[in-house]
Amino acid sequence: MVRKYGMIALVLLTVLGWTSIPVAAAQVGIVWNAEYYNNPILTGPATLTRQETALGFDWVSSSPGTGIQADYFSARFSSDPFFAAGNYRFYALADDKIKLYVDYNLVALIDTMTTPAVNKVAYADIALGQGVHHIQVDYIEETGLAKLFVTWADLATNPSGPNFPVAQPSSPQQSSSGSWMAQYYANPALIGTPTLIQSETSPSKNWGAGSPVASIPVDNFSARWTSVQTVPAGTYQVSVMADDGVRVTIDGVLVINEWHNATAQRTSASLFLSAGPHSFIIEFYEAAGVAFLDFSFTPIGASVATATPFPTSAPSLTGAYMTVTNAYRLNVRGTPDPINGVVLTKISRNESYSIVGRNARSSWWQINVNGIIGWVNASYVTAVNTTNVPITSGSAVVPTSTPIVSACSPAPRLSVGKIGRVTPGLPNNIRSDANTGSTLLGQIPAGSLFFVVSGPTCAGGSYWWQVNYNGVLGWTPEGAGSQYYVEPAS
Repeated sequence: MVRKYGMIALVLLTVLGWTSIPVAAAQVGIVWNAEYYNNPILTGPATLTRQETALGFDWVSSSPGTGIQADYFSARFSSDPFFAAGNYRFYALADDKIKLYVDYNLVALIDTMTTPAVNKVAYADIALGQGVHHIQVDYIEETGLAKLFVTWADLATNPSGPNFPVAQPSSPQQSSSGSWMAQYYANPALIGTPTLIQSETSPSKNWGAGSPVASIPVDNFSARWTSVQTVPAGTYQVSVMADDGVRVTIDGVLVINEWHNATAQRTSASLFLSAGPHSFIIEFYEAAGVAFLDFSFTPIGASVATATPFPTSAPSLTGAYMTVTNAYRLNVRGTPDPINGVVLTKISRNESYSIVGRNARSSWWQINVNGIIGWVNASYVTAVNTTNVPITSGSAVVPTSTPIVSACSPAPRLSVGKIGRVTPGLPNNIRSDANTGSTLLGQIPAGSLFFVVSGPTCAGGSYWWQVNYNGVLGWTPEGAGSQYYVEPAS
Protein backbone atom coordinates (compact mmCIF):
# COMPACT_ATOMS: atom_id res chain seq x y z
CA MET A 1 0.00 0.00 0.00
CA VAL A 2 1.28 3.46 -0.86
CA ARG A 3 0.60 5.94 1.91
CA LYS A 4 0.67 9.68 1.30
CA TYR A 5 1.47 11.76 4.35
CA GLY A 6 0.10 15.24 4.69
CA MET A 7 1.84 18.27 6.10
CA ILE A 8 2.94 17.75 9.68
CA ALA A 9 2.30 20.62 12.06
CA LEU A 10 3.16 20.84 15.72
CA VAL A 11 1.35 23.33 17.90
CA LEU A 12 1.52 23.64 21.66
CA LEU A 13 -1.53 24.94 23.48
CA THR A 14 -2.18 25.35 27.18
CA VAL A 15 -5.44 23.60 28.03
CA LEU A 16 -7.48 23.94 31.20
CA GLY A 17 -10.04 21.42 32.38
CA TRP A 18 -8.96 18.74 29.87
CA THR A 19 -9.45 15.79 32.23
CA SER A 20 -13.24 16.09 32.03
CA ILE A 21 -13.44 15.65 28.25
CA PRO A 22 -15.08 12.29 27.35
CA VAL A 23 -13.37 9.45 25.53
CA ALA A 24 -13.55 9.46 21.73
CA ALA A 25 -16.05 6.77 20.76
CA ALA A 26 -14.14 5.80 17.62
CA GLN A 27 -11.22 4.50 19.71
CA VAL A 28 -13.18 2.19 22.00
CA GLY A 29 -11.82 -1.36 21.92
CA ILE A 30 -8.22 -0.54 20.94
CA VAL A 31 -5.68 -2.63 22.86
CA TRP A 32 -2.28 -1.12 23.61
CA ASN A 33 0.69 -3.34 24.39
CA ALA A 34 2.52 -1.55 27.17
CA GLU A 35 6.12 -1.89 28.36
CA TYR A 36 7.18 0.00 31.51
CA TYR A 37 10.87 0.52 32.27
CA ASN A 38 12.40 1.38 35.63
CA ASN A 39 14.72 3.88 33.94
CA PRO A 40 14.15 7.04 31.86
CA ILE A 41 15.77 5.75 28.62
CA LEU A 42 13.49 2.88 27.53
CA THR A 43 16.30 0.37 27.76
CA GLY A 44 16.89 -3.11 29.15
CA PRO A 45 14.17 -5.68 29.83
CA ALA A 46 10.79 -4.10 30.58
CA THR A 47 10.07 -4.27 34.31
CA LEU A 48 6.32 -4.44 33.71
CA THR A 49 4.37 -5.50 30.60
CA ARG A 50 0.60 -5.48 30.22
CA GLN A 51 -2.26 -4.32 28.01
CA GLU A 52 -4.08 -1.00 28.28
CA THR A 53 -7.46 -0.03 26.84
CA ALA A 54 -6.65 3.68 26.42
CA LEU A 55 -3.74 6.08 26.79
CA GLY A 56 -5.23 8.23 29.52
CA PHE A 57 -3.17 8.20 32.74
CA ASP A 58 -2.73 10.66 35.59
CA TRP A 59 -0.26 9.00 37.93
CA VAL A 60 0.20 12.26 39.92
CA SER A 61 3.19 11.45 42.18
CA SER A 62 2.68 7.68 42.10
CA SER A 63 4.15 4.79 40.14
CA PRO A 64 2.39 3.13 37.17
CA GLY A 65 2.75 -0.29 38.79
CA THR A 66 4.77 -2.77 40.79
CA GLY A 67 8.50 -2.47 40.30
CA ILE A 68 8.37 0.99 38.68
CA GLN A 69 9.68 4.00 40.61
CA ALA A 70 7.59 7.17 40.80
CA ASP A 71 10.27 9.29 39.10
CA TYR A 72 12.69 8.60 36.25
CA PHE A 73 10.71 5.85 34.53
CA SER A 74 9.71 5.40 30.89
CA ALA A 75 7.11 3.49 28.89
CA ARG A 76 6.42 2.38 25.33
CA PHE A 77 2.90 1.77 24.02
CA SER A 78 2.09 0.24 20.63
CA SER A 79 -1.08 -0.70 18.80
CA ASP A 80 -2.29 -1.40 15.27
CA PRO A 81 -5.78 0.14 14.94
CA PHE A 82 -7.83 0.31 11.75
CA PHE A 83 -8.37 3.72 10.15
CA ALA A 84 -10.80 4.81 7.46
CA ALA A 85 -9.09 6.91 4.79
CA GLY A 86 -8.86 10.55 5.81
CA ASN A 87 -6.90 13.39 7.34
CA TYR A 88 -6.26 12.81 11.03
CA ARG A 89 -5.12 15.02 13.87
CA PHE A 90 -3.16 13.32 16.67
CA TYR A 91 -3.13 14.96 20.10
CA ALA A 92 -0.78 14.34 23.03
CA LEU A 93 -0.38 15.82 26.48
CA ALA A 94 2.34 14.69 28.84
CA ASP A 95 4.28 15.43 31.95
CA ASP A 96 7.16 15.12 31.09
CA LYS A 97 8.12 13.98 27.52
CA ILE A 98 6.56 12.11 24.63
CA LYS A 99 7.23 10.89 21.08
CA LEU A 100 4.48 9.58 18.80
CA TYR A 101 5.25 7.62 15.61
CA VAL A 102 2.88 6.54 12.84
CA ASP A 103 3.81 3.58 10.61
CA TYR A 104 7.50 3.51 11.60
CA ASN A 105 8.10 6.87 9.96
CA LEU A 106 11.70 8.00 10.45
CA VAL A 107 10.56 11.29 11.99
CA ALA A 108 8.18 11.26 14.94
CA LEU A 109 4.83 12.88 14.20
CA ILE A 110 4.85 14.48 17.66
CA ASP A 111 8.09 14.98 19.59
CA THR A 112 8.45 16.88 22.86
CA MET A 113 11.63 15.12 23.99
CA THR A 114 13.75 18.21 23.33
CA THR A 115 11.06 20.91 23.23
CA PRO A 116 9.59 21.86 26.64
CA ALA A 117 5.88 21.08 26.51
CA VAL A 118 4.92 19.95 30.00
CA ASN A 119 1.14 20.10 30.51
CA LYS A 120 0.57 21.49 27.04
CA VAL A 121 -1.30 19.88 24.18
CA ALA A 122 0.84 18.98 21.19
CA TYR A 123 -0.87 18.08 17.95
CA ALA A 124 0.03 17.21 14.36
CA ASP A 125 -1.89 16.28 11.20
CA ILE A 126 -1.34 13.35 8.86
CA ALA A 127 -3.18 11.80 5.89
CA LEU A 128 -3.81 8.06 6.27
CA GLY A 129 -5.06 5.56 3.75
CA GLN A 130 -7.71 3.04 4.72
CA GLY A 131 -6.28 0.11 6.64
CA VAL A 132 -4.29 -0.82 9.71
CA HIS A 133 -1.62 1.64 10.84
CA HIS A 134 1.01 1.09 13.52
CA ILE A 135 1.04 3.66 16.32
CA GLN A 136 3.91 3.84 18.82
CA VAL A 137 4.09 6.19 21.79
CA ASP A 138 7.29 6.62 23.83
CA TYR A 139 6.95 8.37 27.19
CA ILE A 140 9.52 9.59 29.74
CA GLU A 141 8.84 10.77 33.28
CA GLU A 142 11.56 12.69 35.08
CA THR A 143 10.47 14.23 38.38
CA GLY A 144 7.33 15.60 40.00
CA LEU A 145 3.88 14.87 38.61
CA ALA A 146 3.35 12.30 35.85
CA LYS A 147 0.59 12.03 33.25
CA LEU A 148 0.05 10.86 29.68
CA PHE A 149 -2.92 11.42 27.36
CA VAL A 150 -3.09 10.52 23.65
CA THR A 151 -5.98 10.55 21.18
CA TRP A 152 -6.77 11.35 17.54
CA ALA A 153 -9.69 12.46 15.39
CA ASP A 154 -10.74 12.42 11.74
CA LEU A 155 -10.80 16.10 10.82
CA ALA A 156 -13.70 15.57 8.41
CA THR A 157 -16.04 14.20 11.09
CA ASN A 158 -14.62 15.49 14.36
CA PRO A 159 -12.76 18.79 13.77
CA SER A 160 -12.94 19.90 17.40
CA GLY A 161 -10.77 18.44 20.08
CA PRO A 162 -8.91 17.03 21.80
CA ASN A 163 -11.27 14.38 23.16
CA PHE A 164 -8.80 12.83 25.58
CA PRO A 165 -9.73 9.63 27.40
CA VAL A 166 -10.87 10.02 31.00
CA ALA A 167 -7.94 9.29 33.33
CA GLN A 168 -8.04 5.62 34.26
CA PRO A 169 -6.50 3.71 37.14
CA SER A 170 -3.27 2.04 36.08
CA SER A 171 -3.59 -1.63 36.88
CA PRO A 172 -3.35 -5.00 35.12
CA GLN A 173 -7.15 -4.93 34.83
CA GLN A 174 -6.87 -2.26 32.13
CA SER A 175 -6.91 -4.72 29.25
CA SER A 176 -9.37 -5.56 26.50
CA SER A 177 -10.68 -9.00 25.70
CA GLY A 178 -9.16 -10.89 22.84
CA SER A 179 -5.45 -10.11 23.15
CA TRP A 180 -2.87 -12.20 24.99
CA MET A 181 0.67 -11.30 26.00
CA ALA A 182 2.84 -14.36 25.33
CA GLN A 183 6.20 -15.09 26.97
CA TYR A 184 8.31 -18.00 25.67
CA TYR A 185 11.18 -19.58 27.61
CA ALA A 186 14.00 -21.80 26.35
CA ASN A 187 13.52 -24.08 29.36
CA PRO A 188 10.57 -26.18 30.64
CA ALA A 189 10.15 -24.32 33.96
CA LEU A 190 9.32 -20.69 33.04
CA ILE A 191 12.67 -19.65 34.54
CA GLY A 192 14.67 -16.51 33.84
CA THR A 193 14.11 -13.86 31.17
CA PRO A 194 11.74 -14.85 28.34
CA THR A 195 13.47 -15.49 25.02
CA LEU A 196 10.47 -14.07 23.14
CA ILE A 197 7.68 -11.70 24.23
CA GLN A 198 4.85 -10.81 21.86
CA SER A 199 1.13 -10.13 21.65
CA GLU A 200 -1.02 -12.95 20.25
CA THR A 201 -4.70 -13.45 19.49
CA SER A 202 -4.88 -16.93 21.03
CA PRO A 203 -2.96 -19.22 23.39
CA SER A 204 -4.07 -22.20 21.27
CA LYS A 205 -1.10 -23.46 19.25
CA ASN A 206 -0.02 -26.52 17.31
CA TRP A 207 3.75 -26.65 16.86
CA GLY A 208 3.87 -30.33 15.86
CA ALA A 209 7.48 -31.48 16.11
CA GLY A 210 8.72 -27.89 15.84
CA SER A 211 9.11 -24.96 18.22
CA PRO A 212 7.64 -21.44 18.52
CA VAL A 213 10.75 -19.74 17.04
CA ALA A 214 14.32 -20.69 16.10
CA SER A 215 15.75 -19.53 19.44
CA ILE A 216 13.40 -21.90 21.35
CA PRO A 217 14.29 -25.64 21.38
CA VAL A 218 11.82 -28.14 19.93
CA ASP A 219 11.74 -29.94 23.30
CA ASN A 220 11.92 -28.70 26.89
CA PHE A 221 10.46 -25.22 26.43
CA SER A 222 7.65 -23.39 28.24
CA ALA A 223 5.28 -20.47 27.73
CA ARG A 224 2.95 -18.19 29.64
CA TRP A 225 -0.04 -16.24 28.26
CA THR A 226 -1.70 -13.45 30.26
CA SER A 227 -4.81 -11.47 29.40
CA VAL A 228 -7.79 -9.66 30.83
CA GLN A 229 -11.07 -10.92 29.40
CA THR A 230 -14.19 -8.80 29.96
CA VAL A 231 -17.28 -11.00 30.16
CA PRO A 232 -20.95 -10.79 31.15
CA ALA A 233 -22.04 -12.45 34.38
CA GLY A 234 -22.57 -16.19 34.04
CA THR A 235 -21.22 -19.69 34.50
CA TYR A 236 -18.35 -20.61 32.17
CA GLN A 237 -16.54 -23.77 31.17
CA VAL A 238 -12.76 -23.66 30.82
CA SER A 239 -11.28 -26.51 28.79
CA VAL A 240 -7.68 -27.38 27.89
CA MET A 241 -5.95 -30.18 26.02
CA ALA A 242 -2.17 -30.19 25.79
CA ASP A 243 0.97 -32.10 25.14
CA ASP A 244 2.53 -31.75 27.69
CA GLY A 245 1.76 -29.81 30.91
CA VAL A 246 -0.77 -27.00 31.34
CA ARG A 247 -2.38 -25.00 34.13
CA VAL A 248 -4.97 -22.21 34.11
CA THR A 249 -5.36 -19.47 36.71
CA ILE A 250 -8.34 -17.09 36.71
CA ASP A 251 -8.42 -14.10 39.06
CA GLY A 252 -5.59 -15.63 41.08
CA VAL A 253 -7.35 -18.99 41.53
CA LEU A 254 -5.82 -22.15 40.01
CA VAL A 255 -8.80 -23.73 38.23
CA ILE A 256 -6.96 -26.36 36.14
CA ASN A 257 -3.65 -27.95 37.17
CA GLU A 258 -2.30 -30.62 34.81
CA TRP A 259 1.40 -29.77 35.26
CA HIS A 260 2.80 -33.12 34.14
CA ASN A 261 3.76 -34.98 30.98
CA ALA A 262 0.63 -35.76 29.01
CA THR A 263 -0.63 -37.08 25.69
CA ALA A 264 -3.64 -34.97 24.78
CA GLN A 265 -6.11 -35.61 27.59
CA ARG A 266 -8.80 -32.91 27.82
CA THR A 267 -9.54 -31.36 31.22
CA SER A 268 -12.44 -29.00 31.97
CA ALA A 269 -13.67 -26.90 34.88
CA SER A 270 -16.70 -24.68 35.40
CA LEU A 271 -16.93 -21.49 37.43
CA PHE A 272 -19.14 -18.44 37.89
CA LEU A 273 -17.76 -15.04 36.87
CA SER A 274 -19.28 -11.67 37.63
CA ALA A 275 -19.72 -9.11 34.87
CA GLY A 276 -16.55 -7.19 34.05
CA PRO A 277 -12.82 -7.82 33.57
CA HIS A 278 -11.12 -10.99 34.80
CA SER A 279 -7.44 -11.87 34.70
CA PHE A 280 -6.35 -15.09 32.93
CA ILE A 281 -2.97 -16.83 33.13
CA ILE A 282 -2.25 -19.95 31.07
CA GLU A 283 1.06 -21.75 31.56
CA PHE A 284 2.41 -24.56 29.38
CA TYR A 285 5.51 -26.70 29.09
CA GLU A 286 6.72 -29.11 26.42
CA ALA A 287 8.79 -32.16 27.40
CA ALA A 288 9.44 -34.18 24.23
CA GLY A 289 7.74 -35.22 21.00
CA VAL A 290 4.91 -33.15 19.52
CA ALA A 291 3.75 -29.94 21.18
CA PHE A 292 0.33 -28.27 21.16
CA LEU A 293 -2.17 -26.45 23.37
CA ASP A 294 -5.92 -26.24 22.79
CA PHE A 295 -7.69 -23.73 25.07
CA SER A 296 -11.36 -22.76 25.08
CA PHE A 297 -13.50 -20.59 27.34
CA THR A 298 -17.24 -20.95 26.76
CA PRO A 299 -20.45 -19.86 28.54
CA ILE A 300 -22.31 -22.97 29.61
CA GLY A 301 -25.17 -23.47 27.18
CA ALA A 302 -23.53 -21.41 24.42
CA SER A 303 -22.28 -22.90 21.18
CA VAL A 304 -19.33 -20.56 20.61
CA ALA A 305 -16.32 -19.58 22.69
CA THR A 306 -16.13 -16.05 24.04
CA ALA A 307 -12.39 -15.84 23.97
CA THR A 308 -10.12 -17.74 21.60
CA PRO A 309 -11.07 -20.92 19.72
CA PHE A 310 -8.35 -23.36 18.66
CA PRO A 311 -7.19 -22.31 15.18
CA THR A 312 -7.37 -24.82 12.40
CA SER A 313 -4.05 -25.44 10.70
CA ALA A 314 -4.98 -27.83 7.90
CA PRO A 315 -4.62 -25.96 4.59
CA SER A 316 -7.35 -26.13 1.96
CA LEU A 317 -4.84 -25.79 -0.88
CA THR A 318 -4.11 -28.43 -3.50
CA GLY A 319 -0.96 -28.96 -5.53
CA ALA A 320 2.31 -27.50 -4.27
CA TYR A 321 2.00 -25.28 -1.21
CA MET A 322 3.98 -24.20 1.83
CA THR A 323 3.11 -23.44 5.45
CA VAL A 324 5.07 -21.09 7.69
CA THR A 325 6.37 -23.30 10.52
CA ASN A 326 9.67 -21.84 11.73
CA ALA A 327 8.86 -18.14 12.06
CA TYR A 328 6.08 -15.99 13.47
CA ARG A 329 6.40 -13.33 10.78
CA LEU A 330 8.18 -14.11 7.51
CA ASN A 331 9.30 -11.69 4.82
CA VAL A 332 8.09 -12.27 1.25
CA ARG A 333 10.73 -10.72 -1.03
CA GLY A 334 10.80 -9.61 -4.64
CA THR A 335 13.89 -11.74 -5.34
CA PRO A 336 15.39 -14.79 -3.58
CA ASP A 337 17.95 -12.65 -1.78
CA PRO A 338 17.93 -12.14 2.02
CA ILE A 339 19.98 -8.92 1.81
CA ASN A 340 18.87 -7.01 -1.29
CA GLY A 341 15.47 -8.58 -1.96
CA VAL A 342 12.76 -5.96 -1.49
CA VAL A 343 10.14 -7.00 1.11
CA LEU A 344 6.78 -7.12 -0.71
CA THR A 345 4.65 -8.29 2.21
CA LYS A 346 4.81 -10.46 5.34
CA ILE A 347 3.06 -13.70 6.22
CA SER A 348 2.45 -15.29 9.62
CA ARG A 349 3.02 -18.64 11.30
CA ASN A 350 0.59 -21.42 10.22
CA GLU A 351 -0.46 -19.49 7.09
CA SER A 352 -0.33 -21.53 3.84
CA TYR A 353 0.11 -20.35 0.24
CA SER A 354 0.53 -21.94 -3.19
CA ILE A 355 4.05 -22.49 -4.51
CA VAL A 356 4.51 -21.33 -8.11
CA GLY A 357 8.29 -21.64 -8.53
CA ARG A 358 11.67 -22.27 -6.94
CA ASN A 359 15.34 -21.46 -7.37
CA ALA A 360 17.81 -24.04 -8.67
CA ARG A 361 18.80 -25.18 -5.16
CA SER A 362 15.20 -25.25 -3.82
CA SER A 363 16.44 -23.04 -0.98
CA TRP A 364 13.80 -20.43 -1.86
CA TRP A 365 10.16 -20.91 -2.87
CA GLN A 366 8.22 -18.52 -5.08
CA ILE A 367 4.67 -18.22 -3.72
CA ASN A 368 1.37 -16.49 -4.46
CA VAL A 369 0.16 -14.40 -1.49
CA ASN A 370 -3.31 -13.25 -2.49
CA GLY A 371 -2.07 -12.09 -5.88
CA ILE A 372 1.40 -10.95 -4.72
CA ILE A 373 4.12 -13.14 -6.24
CA GLY A 374 7.26 -13.24 -4.09
CA TRP A 375 9.96 -15.40 -2.53
CA VAL A 376 10.36 -16.97 0.92
CA ASN A 377 13.37 -18.69 2.44
CA ALA A 378 12.75 -22.47 2.52
CA SER A 379 14.34 -22.72 5.99
CA TYR A 380 11.28 -21.12 7.59
CA VAL A 381 8.51 -23.11 5.90
CA THR A 382 7.31 -26.67 5.32
CA ALA A 383 6.62 -27.39 1.64
CA VAL A 384 4.63 -30.32 0.20
CA ASN A 385 3.87 -31.67 -3.27
CA THR A 386 6.92 -29.90 -4.75
CA THR A 387 8.08 -32.56 -7.24
CA ASN A 388 6.84 -30.68 -10.32
CA VAL A 389 7.55 -27.12 -9.17
CA PRO A 390 9.43 -25.35 -12.01
CA ILE A 391 12.69 -23.45 -11.60
CA THR A 392 11.80 -19.76 -12.06
CA SER A 393 15.06 -18.21 -10.86
CA GLY A 394 18.77 -19.00 -10.80
CA SER A 395 20.63 -19.76 -7.61
CA ALA A 396 19.65 -17.49 -4.77
CA VAL A 397 22.12 -14.92 -3.57
CA VAL A 398 22.59 -16.52 -0.16
CA PRO A 399 25.68 -15.43 1.77
CA THR A 400 27.65 -18.16 3.52
CA SER A 401 28.77 -18.00 7.13
CA THR A 402 32.30 -17.08 5.95
CA PRO A 403 31.82 -14.67 3.04
CA ILE A 404 34.78 -13.14 1.25
CA VAL A 405 34.47 -9.37 1.27
CA SER A 406 36.83 -6.52 0.63
CA ALA A 407 35.12 -3.86 2.74
CA CYS A 408 32.09 -3.17 4.91
CA SER A 409 29.64 -0.28 4.88
CA PRO A 410 28.10 2.00 5.98
CA ALA A 411 30.67 3.48 8.38
CA PRO A 412 30.12 2.49 12.04
CA ARG A 413 28.25 4.99 14.23
CA LEU A 414 27.48 2.91 17.34
CA SER A 415 29.77 2.72 20.38
CA VAL A 416 30.44 -0.05 22.89
CA GLY A 417 28.76 0.63 26.23
CA LYS A 418 26.18 2.97 24.66
CA ILE A 419 22.53 2.62 23.69
CA GLY A 420 21.43 2.02 20.10
CA ARG A 421 18.02 2.20 18.42
CA VAL A 422 16.53 0.38 15.42
CA THR A 423 15.56 2.90 12.77
CA PRO A 424 11.86 3.13 11.80
CA GLY A 425 10.78 0.54 9.25
CA LEU A 426 11.55 -3.15 9.60
CA PRO A 427 12.84 -4.94 12.72
CA ASN A 428 16.50 -5.96 13.01
CA ASN A 429 17.45 -9.63 13.39
CA ILE A 430 19.56 -10.83 16.33
CA ARG A 431 21.77 -13.80 15.38
CA SER A 432 24.09 -16.12 17.28
CA ASP A 433 27.11 -14.93 15.28
CA ALA A 434 28.07 -12.04 13.03
CA ASN A 435 26.74 -13.47 9.77
CA THR A 436 23.37 -14.03 8.12
CA GLY A 437 23.82 -17.80 8.11
CA SER A 438 23.94 -18.14 11.90
CA THR A 439 21.00 -19.03 14.13
CA LEU A 440 18.23 -16.43 14.40
CA LEU A 441 17.73 -15.67 18.11
CA GLY A 442 15.01 -13.03 17.78
CA GLN A 443 14.24 -9.56 16.46
CA ILE A 444 14.51 -5.98 17.74
CA PRO A 445 11.36 -4.05 16.72
CA ALA A 446 11.68 -0.73 14.92
CA GLY A 447 12.21 2.12 17.38
CA SER A 448 13.35 -0.20 20.18
CA LEU A 449 16.53 0.43 22.19
CA PHE A 450 19.35 -2.02 22.88
CA PHE A 451 22.68 -2.05 24.72
CA VAL A 452 25.89 -2.35 22.68
CA VAL A 453 28.17 -5.01 24.21
CA SER A 454 31.05 -5.30 21.72
CA GLY A 455 32.05 -4.72 18.09
CA PRO A 456 32.12 -3.83 15.36
CA THR A 457 32.92 -6.95 13.33
CA CYS A 458 33.11 -6.71 9.52
CA ALA A 459 31.34 -9.66 7.86
CA GLY A 460 29.33 -10.10 4.68
CA GLY A 461 29.78 -6.48 3.66
CA SER A 462 28.20 -5.13 6.87
CA TYR A 463 29.41 -4.11 10.31
CA TRP A 464 27.94 -6.26 13.12
CA TRP A 465 27.61 -5.42 16.80
CA GLN A 466 27.06 -7.71 19.77
CA VAL A 467 24.00 -6.34 21.58
CA ASN A 468 21.71 -7.09 24.51
CA TYR A 469 18.00 -6.62 23.82
CA ASN A 470 15.56 -7.60 26.61
CA GLY A 471 18.06 -10.19 27.86
CA VAL A 472 18.75 -11.69 24.42
CA LEU A 473 22.50 -11.52 23.69
CA GLY A 474 23.49 -11.76 20.03
CA TRP A 475 24.75 -10.00 16.90
CA THR A 476 22.88 -7.50 14.73
CA PRO A 477 24.01 -5.66 11.55
CA GLU A 478 24.40 -1.89 11.54
CA GLY A 479 23.31 -1.56 7.92
CA ALA A 480 24.11 -2.41 4.31
CA GLY A 481 25.45 -0.23 1.51
CA SER A 482 24.38 3.33 2.28
CA GLN A 483 21.40 2.32 4.48
CA TYR A 484 21.59 2.28 8.27
CA TYR A 485 19.40 -0.24 10.11
CA VAL A 486 20.31 1.14 13.55
CA GLU A 487 21.43 4.48 14.97
CA PRO A 488 22.98 5.83 18.17
CA ALA A 489 20.47 6.67 20.89
CA SER A 490 22.88 7.85 23.54
